[in-house]
Amino acid sequence: MEDTSKKLIITGVTVLVDLTLNQIARKSWNKIYDEEPPSTHPSDEINWKKVILWSIISGTVISSAKLATQRYLTLKLKS
Repeated sequence: MEDTSKKLIITGVTVLVDLTLNQIARKSWNKIYDEEPPSTHPSDEINWKKVILWSIISGTVISSAKLATQRYLTLKLKS
């Protein structure tokens, strides 16, 4: 398999993982808190606890899953 094909497959799967996990995180947040996750829109009432929690979920967890996906596929498609 060509390098370009491998890169396209890895990128495509990584994007799917990102979108899927983001949707799961948003739906779970909505179910738990009965509201949408914090957004970047400025507001007078900022619940920093929720902002930090959402940042951890959407940043660290999803980014780690994307990295793991990229590394796994890179090793699997190497052969």
